[in-house]
Amino acid sequence: MMLSYYAFKIPFTSPFRISNQTLNTRNGIYLVFDTGDFRAYGEIAPLPGFSKETIHQVVAVLLENQRNLEQAILKNEVEQLISILDSIHNFPSLSFGLDLLMLDLKSKERSKSLFSMFTDKEPKKTNVNGAIGVLDVESSIARAQSIIQEGINTLKIKVGVDQTKEMEVIGAIRKHFPKATIRIDANQAWTPKNALRNLELFEAYDIEYCEQPVSKYDIKGLKKVKNEASIPIAADESALGFNEAKLLIEEHACDVIILKPSLFGRIKNCLLIKELCISNGVELVITTAFDTIIGRTITAVLAAHLGSDKYAHGLATGRYLQETIFLPQEIHQGTYVLPSSAGISLNLDVSNFRKLS
Repeated sequence: MMLSYYAFKIPFTSPFRISNQTLNTRNGIYLVFDTGDFRAYGEIAPLPGFSKETIHQVVAVLLENQRNLEQAILKNEVEQLISILDSIHNFPSLSFGLDLLMLDLKSKERSKSLFSMFTDKEPKKTNVNGAIGVLDVESSIARAQSIIQEGINTLKIKVGVDQTKEMEVIGAIRKHFPKATIRIDANQAWTPKNALRNLELFEAYDIEYCEQPVSKYDIKGLKKVKNEASIPIAADESALGFNEAKLLIEEHACDVIILKPSLFGRIKNCLLIKELCISNGVELVITTAFDTIIGRTITAVLAAHLGSDKYAHGLATGRYLQETIFLPQEIHQGTYVLPSSAGISLNLDVSNFRKLS
């Protein structure tokens, strides 16, 4: 039995603009534990602009603790070690990746699906949304048409750059697709005053909710917009960590929490946030952080288990990556297809990646 690490660098299908920077590749580490009978997988992928830790910092911790981790897995003491590493380093992507490795390992050892590791219930239908960037009217309509033809009925549209153009685009989409669900994402673009003014203008288009209208640091402003706007408000960048999400929920600063598990840390933290959402009347939407198939799979499982039934979830992101791993069809008729067999249903060809250990 052996634990190994492999560095991956997977190109985006086109340069990807995120958090005021452009990414050409999604970089991270695959964890592979070989039992001799099967392999279990984890994925660690800090997202530049969102994660506080870097890939180099994570690799240093992994290499320093490789032997300890391997022995802890063999002795069934890995929970204690993950807790120690989490408390010392507080690298959310590292903690998530180690949790995922152990979840995949236990799922395969018990011959149970990943979803059934959380509950005996049958997985519910998990709808996904499709994203539309800042485009002209004609291109936006064509993009919306393509998404809807895939069976996806929720359209997420970026706003916050050119209000006049955005209203024209959203108005045209609403006219062409009157039954579509439209949500908007302002990416922290507005002050609270501007957010209230702009959201009032968007009211005519039956907007599901608006993500992050104000700065992620302006919790007071977010709460003001939530309390005064008629469009529901979702917190995204403000809720990247457990403590931040907990504060938002307890302060009643938003209607919806956007949770990115691979940037959130321990999987148990996701379960705790769900309980806080229930007790405070906050909806939970779960999205990927442009993870590869390993991270996306557990994110989809968590969406099916914890996510709100009212909303579509941000899981249809595999299309943005040029992955070469053989994959089953992830999205079918607008829903994410969870693996029914044990663990993550793929065999990773590690010869495609650089071994670190």
